[in-house]
Amino acid sequence: MATMAKWGSKSWAVSQKKVVALEGLAFSYSQVADNNTSTEEKKTTNERGTDLFPLSFTTVLHSGAGVDVRAEIESWKELVTKVNYFYLGGKKLGPKLQLRKVSVSNVEIDDLGRMRLATLSFEFKEYDPDTTSVPVSTTALNVKASTASKSQNKPANAQAQAAPKKTISVGCYVKPTGSRYATGEKIPNWVKERSHKVSQIKESQNKVLLGHPDGINSWVYLSEVTLV
Repeated sequence: MATMAKWGSKSWAVSQKKVVALEGLAFSYSQVADNNTSTEEKKTTNERGTDLFPLSFTTVLHSGAGVDVRAEIESWKELVTKVNYFYLGGKKLGPKLQLRKVSVSNVEIDDLGRMRLATLSFEFKEYDPDTTSVPVSTTALNVKASTASKSQNKPANAQAQAAPKKTISVGCYVKPTGSRYATGEKIPNWVKERSHKVSQIKESQNKVLLGHPDGINSWVYLSEVTLV
């Protein structure tokens, strides 16, 4: 049996008993902008900004080629949002990919309502947990302890708890610790790694403006910043 490609438990191969071929393979590498300010589906680790690696192709399922068309379609439905490496000719193509979409078209059925022919279109995208809003099934990746459970298991530091707490005020420098701005957009990693000057505080709204007017000029939650 000649194997063309593989992703997780799925493979595209041709044998005397079964034919599952891969057609119309397409992917790209592209730069977004010199200054990466996007917070969704753009790598924040690269200051020049690159699109997440996309991969797409089609497969024609035919019962005459030894394929249970409906069962194959239903098995792919369960794999949407799963993550794995894609192998072409035994070699990795691109980074770890998440299955974003499976489209079914050109379905032909017989007189008994059985699917005899169908075209499946697959859309994969590079999986980057820092820049994607598409969730991943917990069965796809190793599940790590939650932040809450880690804090419960962490021994208390009495000396640190007894130390006086410093108050955040206009003019001091802080680092964001939350995942999203007060306006709802995702905070990139590079923003959380840098210190930002407090420009304005709205305690009643639990908000603080950072880096106005020459910095990031963004509102974050006051409870999600730490003094530096």
